[in-house]
Amino acid sequence: MNTNYEKFYDLEFHTSYVIITIHKGVFVTLDKANIIREDIKSHFGNKSFIMITNRKFEHEVAEEVFRLGQLPNMKGLAIVSQRKTERDKAMIEQGLYDRSFAYFNTLEEAKSWAEGYF
Repeated sequence: MNTNYEKFYDLEFHTSYVIITIHKGVFVTLDKANIIREDIKSHFGNKSFIMITNRKFEHEVAEEVFRLGQLPNMKGLAIVSQRKTERDKAMIEQGLYDRSFAYFNTLEEAKSWAEGYF
């Protein structure tokens, strides 16, 4: 991991999916996304997986992350939040992402979707 950044995210790895939680107030740029990608690549290698983003804390993601920052073996993205503002952001983000995309109110729903994907 690049030590130029203070830890700004947490990853929880499972067999076929990863749960990512970005810390409060972080702006996820392409550079930051690349740091996360390296952690994920070191775990999954070329194996297909689903990313669940647990939007527990408010943060922003640069549009370029959706266009340029995705791993080829990431087959889907689930966003989890109960906040209406996050749902509204997810509607915009869905248009930037060209693979399976889902929005859930609970982490358990997202886990179930990810487990049933493969």
